[in-house]
Amino acid sequence: MEDTVPIRCRMAACREALDDGKEWSFYLINDSQVAFDSAVLYAVGTEWGDLGNSEATDVRVKDLVPGAHALIWRDDGSNAEFRMDFSLRVLVHGVEARIRCEFPKPYRLRNPQLIDGLGKPGWQVAAE
Repeated sequence: MEDTVPIRCRMAACREALDDGKEWSFYLINDSQVAFDSAVLYAVGTEWGDLGNSEATDVRVKDLVPGAHALIWRDDGSNAEFRMDFSLRVLVHGVEARIRCEFPKPYRLRNPQLIDGLGKPGWQVAAE
């Protein structure tokens, strides 16, 4: 019988300028006790009322150790009025988990808090 390791992670949304013309950074943070062999952001979805859209992506991160973070998406702010969701595949010890993180309308987010493990102000959500 193979032991499985719980995969725990969260994402953080930070409003920051990085000289690329974009306004928002989205980070993946590994809260597990083991390294992620890989993490792939394969879709970014937006929804406003009954209108929804999904953009296929292929952002890859390898060897994300416990407590580490990786910048996985930059947004120009045009999606800030939409609910945004991020779909990821995380591989740990040969076992793949599909994970989804959802942010409400980022432009409405107020009072950013310092994100533990990231050291930047922003908003965080736990993976589902």
